[in-house]
Amino acid sequence: MDVVGQGFLSVNGFLKTARLALCPFILVLSACGGGYQAPLDDRSSSLERVAPLIMVDGQPLPSSSRSAPATSNPTPASTGNTASTAPVGSAATVVRPVAVGSGISRAVTRNEAPAQASVEPTPANQSQTPVASSGTAPAGNSSGAASRPPVAPSSGAVHVVAQGDTLYSIAFTHNIDVRSLALVNDLAAPYTIFPGQRLNLSAAGVSAAAINAVPQIPAAPAGEATPAMGQRPQAAIDARRTGSVSTRQVEGVNWQWPADGRLLSTFSESGAARGIDIAGTQGQAVFAAADGDVVYAGRGIPGAGNLLILRHSERHLSAYMHNSSMLVAEGDRVQAGDKVAEIGTGPNGRDLLHFEVRVDGKPVDPVRYLPNR
Repeated sequence: MDVVGQGFLSVNGFLKTARLALCPFILVLSACGGGYQAPLDDRSSSLERVAPLIMVDGQPLPSSSRSAPATSNPTPASTGNTASTAPVGSAATVVRPVAVGSGISRAVTRNEAPAQASVEPTPANQSQTPVASSGTAPAGNSSGAASRPPVAPSSGAVHVVAQGDTLYSIAFTHNIDVRSLALVNDLAAPYTIFPGQRLNLSAAGVSAAAINAVPQIPAAPAGEATPAMGQRPQAAIDARRTGSVSTRQVEGVNWQWPADGRLLSTFSESGAARGIDIAGTQGQAVFAAADGDVVYAGRGIPGAGNLLILRHSERHLSAYMHNSSMLVAEGDRVQAGDKVAEIGTGPNGRDLLHFEVRVDGKPVDPVRYLPNR
């Protein structure tokens, strides 16, 4: 072999020897730069780690002076533990698993004053009962009587007063006693209501004694002054029923038929027929079924047409629907047999009078109160 070939072999051998000698240093440098950790030896029972040597200004930095970097929130909100200052990689360093949810939750603490039972001023439509409160309740209705017994809270049914409504028309529409309506809404004399006012329709909890103690409620339309009571219209007197008239006294009221005509339909307890239909002709006279006061005269109740409601006692009302004309107004006084209206056309296109009797606000069969004929 020539001299060149021998030289090449010598150089090649030297390079191999150098690579073998430098291999451990290359592995150490790779581990330090890439975060590589040598695997545990199968025979070792513990992991012994040596902190890497870090040079600062040409001088090695001792591992005891390298603390864990501070976080922006050194005190976790959930535990209250202080941050550890143990050196990184020391035996005191402990890594604990942390449960990570779907987001960041915030613990909110509300400092509330203890509830105290107190009787608060109560708004209209609400009962005057003690309530637990930590704030200020709205002011009550100053028109309520102080001695009035408490009533049950509203069940949610509310009537918004419209122009022309009276307490009687509202009570009639919802089949409740007008006195209960006044009590549950904490209304007192003169019982004035106003358009837009919200009236509670729940009569639960109103006692019979409280109802009987309510004075006579006038027929005042919403927002209007109480009409003068006791006047008998001359037109009603001039056209009143004459001759022999059959009457029947039931529950202290003398009743007579409100129109001369045959019976077209009867009362139904469960159906929509809350009264009876009496046949007639357009313009035929409608008479007051008993002595009483006109507490409603208008067209404010859907499906009733021109409607008259008469009050015969604190418990008894009568209603006359689908009139072509009315001869009396709210506040007028009438006697049994006075002409109060004229028959008109019903919803089915037939001339008739729809007549109802209410006792304590509830529809009852008028035939039970009218005389036989």
